[in-house]
Amino acid sequence: MKKQIISVLLLVLAATVVWAAGQGESAKPGASGSVVELRVQFPRDNEENQYRIQAELDKARRFEAEHPNIKIIPVHIEYDNTGEFFVRQAANQAPDVMMSVWATEAQLWVSKGWALPLDDYLASWEKMDWYNPASFDPFMVNGVRYGIPENNYVKHVIYNKDLFDQANQPYPKNDWTWNEFLEAARATTNKSAGVAGFAPMGRGGEGGWGFTDFIYQAGGEVVEIRDGKYYSVFDSPQAIAAAQFFKDLKWKHDVIPSQWANGWGDVFNVFGAGQAAMVFDADWGRAIPINSFGMDPDNIGVVIMPKGPGSQGRHAGVLGGTFMVINAASARSKAVQDAAFAWIDFERYDEAGLERIESEIADARSNGQYRAQFQYSPLLPEAQYIQRETAIMAANPDAAVIWGDDEFLELLPGTAHTEPAVAAQDLYGEYLANVVQLLLSDENADPERIMKEYNDRFQKEVLDPLNAAQ
Repeated sequence: MKKQIISVLLLVLAATVVWAAGQGESAKPGASGSVVELRVQFPRDNEENQYRIQAELDKARRFEAEHPNIKIIPVHIEYDNTGEFFVRQAANQAPDVMMSVWATEAQLWVSKGWALPLDDYLASWEKMDWYNPASFDPFMVNGVRYGIPENNYVKHVIYNKDLFDQANQPYPKNDWTWNEFLEAARATTNKSAGVAGFAPMGRGGEGGWGFTDFIYQAGGEVVEIRDGKYYSVFDSPQAIAAAQFFKDLKWKHDVIPSQWANGWGDVFNVFGAGQAAMVFDADWGRAIPINSFGMDPDNIGVVIMPKGPGSQGRHAGVLGGTFMVINAASARSKAVQDAAFAWIDFERYDEAGLERIESEIADARSNGQYRAQFQYSPLLPEAQYIQRETAIMAANPDAAVIWGDDEFLELLPGTAHTEPAVAAQDLYGEYLANVVQLLLSDENADPERIMKEYNDRFQKEVLDPLNAAQ
């Protein structure tokens, strides 16, 4: 079905490719000093996105009033790296400015010449001083910044305080280790009551994504870059130790749910139902137990990831998110590129943003819910916008949740581990996902053999072709 859809899109857009190839710079509106048309990524046009689309249309009208020489052309598309976006990109029908490119895509975009370098714009941008410089790292290649962080996350642990209290288990502290994580998981597990100490994601790409946290905590890596080439390295002793620890959670210690093949949303359903004491979260997961299961936000604790074993062990959780990127393959003229950056800058961390937060809190209150997500902001804590945002949240405790104390918020950035620089989604969904399935489904599985097998396959099937194409 996916191939059929792509084929249809290719047929529909094929004529556009021919037209665009012959037009060059002259095809861009505004080349003669007239109105510049700017194609902007908007949410996909479906029923559940109508309120988001309307908000973006309202923003576009305000932008056009301030920039009468620029006309916004909405392009309703969600980013993916295999389907519709690639078809539109080939046909020169993709947006000039993408608002939500995955943090894992920097190498792909730069290697194809799609991402416009942004350093010249950022050098004179008055908001640049507000940002944590490290927040740009996932979309930086060879020291050049190609994206601006939109929504970031650093994974950490959330836990059910009631289940810890019932087990007389102290709450985790930010200096905890794998041994203390295991102790807490064993103490809070009560299989007769249907409670597991820890619920991992065990299905699909989410499972592979979650498994990398353990690899990083053990001091391992999954991909390294040496002399411009990519190498798969999750067959290291540290990565194998992570696989053994992960397997033992199921077969030796029996601290994960019997039904372990859970995706992202499933894990938070289990947590919300009081059937898991701990889960890894990034940002939005905790909204499910709070708003769908009625869990009291005060009953949810947060703590940084546990430290892995040995001298190379570390507190580590995946740093990811989405970035705003100017599409160099589409925005070819300087006028369109300037318009794209103006759109990125427009209402970015200003009064309108604070008003949106207040509106979201009001909407949550009217529905008897909370604005419950954890937002790992790319801005520095001392940025005025962050201070005002925090004040708004603190003034509405009945409908907004502030997560973590000062110690947690101070330590969390130091645990951030960027995702693989290349082919991360392939790695998660087609290789590490299989590792997770094998470790949790077979008591006799050999972690070392499995890790070496899938490490070699990923190198041969994915990274070697990428290296050869350079």
